[in-house]
Amino acid sequence: MSEAATEFHFSPRPNRASEINWRPWSKEAFDEARTVGRPILLSISAVWCHWCHVMDETTYSHPSVIEIINRDYVPVRVDNDVRPDINQRYNMGGWPTTAFLTPSGDILTGATYLPPDQMASALMSVASYYRNNQAEIAGRVLEARKRAASGVARSAGSLAYDPEYGGFGGAPKFPQTDAILLLLEQSALRGDEELRRMAVHTLEQMAGGGTYDHVEGGFFRYSTTQDWSVPHFEKMLEDHAGLVQALALAGMKDVLDKTAGYLDRVLRDPRTGLYAGSQDADEHYYSMDAEERKSAVAPYVDRRVYTAWNAALAIAYGDAAGELVDALFKRAYRKGEGMSHTEGIGGQLGDQAWSLWAAVRAYQHGFGHRWLEVAGDLAEHLEKMYGDPELGGYLDHAGGDDLGRLGERIKPLAENSVAAMALIELDTLLGDPDAPYRERARRALESVAALPRSYGLMAAVFARALDRLAHAVKVTTKNPELARAARAAHPYAVIDPDGDQRAVVCSGQICLAPVSTPDAVREAIKEASQARAPGARRAPA
Repeated sequence: MSEAATEFHFSPRPNRASEINWRPWSKEAFDEARTVGRPILLSISAVWCHWCHVMDETTYSHPSVIEIINRDYVPVRVDNDVRPDINQRYNMGGWPTTAFLTPSGDILTGATYLPPDQMASALMSVASYYRNNQAEIAGRVLEARKRAASGVARSAGSLAYDPEYGGFGGAPKFPQTDAILLLLEQSALRGDEELRRMAVHTLEQMAGGGTYDHVEGGFFRYSTTQDWSVPHFEKMLEDHAGLVQALALAGMKDVLDKTAGYLDRVLRDPRTGLYAGSQDADEHYYSMDAEERKSAVAPYVDRRVYTAWNAALAIAYGDAAGELVDALFKRAYRKGEGMSHTEGIGGQLGDQAWSLWAAVRAYQHGFGHRWLEVAGDLAEHLEKMYGDPELGGYLDHAGGDDLGRLGERIKPLAENSVAAMALIELDTLLGDPDAPYRERARRALESVAALPRSYGLMAAVFARALDRLAHAVKVTTKNPELARAARAAHPYAVIDPDGDQRAVVCSGQICLAPVSTPDAVREAIKEASQARAPGARRAPA
């Protein structure tokens, strides 16, 4: 076994993948490839990925494949969840990703899962091409980049709402939680019951089909069929954060409670109060009933704690997230230095954006004034280390690692949208027209505004951020009943608990007179949302 192999997660079933001399993503690996004149074999896998395990058990356990890789390549293995920045630049369309790189990090060619015979053939062909045609490689790389760019475009028709089974498009069908949340938020904002019906129908179809674990609770990652009947069996914390929020907004209490029960029972570490990243796929285990599972070995749980996903879950848990947000920031936050990504790995844009939003929400849920201070510190770290001072918006990592394509810092749509939502809520809370946060949010959205056309339905998070920019209202009250009424009445209500038992509703710089009942809160929000009249009465200072 190679020395570095102990760093990697391989299939839990018998395999010989560790006999390959895997290196971690590092400057040393790229320097070695240049020195020995070999291409790099980049394998991107995930602990929850079924076909990654199959490739470990078959392709990477085949003696000829092991021999060719160790002889002709510098093999580098990356975990998708640990290094999403690498995955974003090198993923070849799924997991596992099998990418062949030059020592400078350019893509020669690539694929996803390759069986042993195809892998052996590809290994020999690429190695031979690299040895004999290095002068032509630059042109080949350019062509590969063109092919990759053309694959980004998605057909709008394939993303249409499915009126029969809910969800969007055909098979495979993913939850698309941001699209569901957008429907629910737009329904509340516009009073459009049809939008709510579409969202609830989607969640009901998911919860009633094979994509939901009817024994232990929780949702599988996606369905291989249009009707949600045949799932891919991994369970991801990232997906559940959005689903918990959607189930709560949809009022689906039974499914919500069972889903949260799964998360708290299986993914939560009782010692730290933090949540693991995923649970492995195991088709045989999940086909068992409750009694059979008692004597079976449960699928492997990846106990790594990912900051962005825990922060997203804290947002979804709302006023029940006190212990989670405390534990997360104790582990990952350093004043002036932002949030780490996971143990031993520095933070990325998603970690800062989601954690900033979680801190803003922690203040709103009455967890203490210090969370406003933490949010302000994170907002400044975000701007200093990730911000684009010329064009606005935020880059996906803070720089420093410029190996291969990591030298090309990019502005991801989702993370910029999340950062914008967090900044909008922070700005709304402060109510200071001289604060920079609203303008930073606007510039972040403006900087990625050209991307939604190519992202299709996955741009729903961008639409959610735009709506907050236009429609956020502030409700100041320490009365939990009035706060709940405000959140139910307006999807973008920002709650400031630094008030009294009454509620003061503000839109922009206009505040209405205090009110004392849930019905009055709803009416005040409606009035503030519809008109910003000069004659509106301001709340007393």
